[in-house]
Amino acid sequence: MRVYEPLAAFSEKRAEYWRDYAQSGRAVDPAHGPRLQRAELYDSVRSGWTELPMMSDDAYVITTDRGPLICPWRLGPRIAEAIRTIDSQIPSHLVDAFVPQSIQEAAIFSNPRDVDKTSPEIAPGWHEQVANWHVPIRWFSCVDIGDREMSISDDRRVVRYRVPMARARRRVRHAYGILQTSMGKDNPVAVSARHTSEWLALFHPKSVVEVDYGGIAWVLSEAELRQDDSPQLAHDALSALATGDVMLASRRYEQLLRRWKLVRLRERRNLRWFKITLNHP
Repeated sequence: MRVYEPLAAFSEKRAEYWRDYAQSGRAVDPAHGPRLQRAELYDSVRSGWTELPMMSDDAYVITTDRGPLICPWRLGPRIAEAIRTIDSQIPSHLVDAFVPQSIQEAAIFSNPRDVDKTSPEIAPGWHEQVANWHVPIRWFSCVDIGDREMSISDDRRVVRYRVPMARARRRVRHAYGILQTSMGKDNPVAVSARHTSEWLALFHPKSVVEVDYGGIAWVLSEAELRQDDSPQLAHDALSALATGDVMLASRRYEQLLRRWKLVRLRERRNLRWFKITLNHP
């Protein structure tokens, strides 16, 4: 999920940079961005690295009549944040094997100005949330099936939802209200909706929110993509919950869970096939 902010969200200096960037045609197509980000990351973070890498100052851009909307990558600060929280992902005694002590210390004492000197503004939050091989169900509370944009051809597949920030905020607040009333504010599903609402609140009110299927558009068949009604299932579950129809809400939620569980199982099958192919040419 991405947030594209107007130039008014940035400092004067940064707004001028992004204006020139958008006009130059250097903006990255979201269909290619994740691959380019990974390539830059792998090229910068190598064995024997001794300092935090300087990353490119790129962004995704939406062109509108009122000016460009910008979704900065901010790879440098994101790398530093990942290093600061790495001990929550792997056992603490293995951290040094992945990240040298000097890099860990640099990340702890860094801030966005220090990590990425080409991006001196301290933005209120990351402009992207990433999920591997699935679309988190909580994201569907922000969009509606009518917001879908789809382009499918032999060499390009794009499936995404784009909505104005005000609409996305209103929808996710509504979802959280239903969930906390019906299930309690500490229920994990309600908590995830609250976190999404809090994240969206960090950005400019004239922003645009995007839920992008990315590479998943190549995993699913064209028929599956066209028939996918995940946002509708999410809203049906919430509406049923709001009226007290717990059975219907459970059925719709289970449909969503099962659908995206099957997508994630395809990941495992694809990885297994890939490993077998590498080992048996």
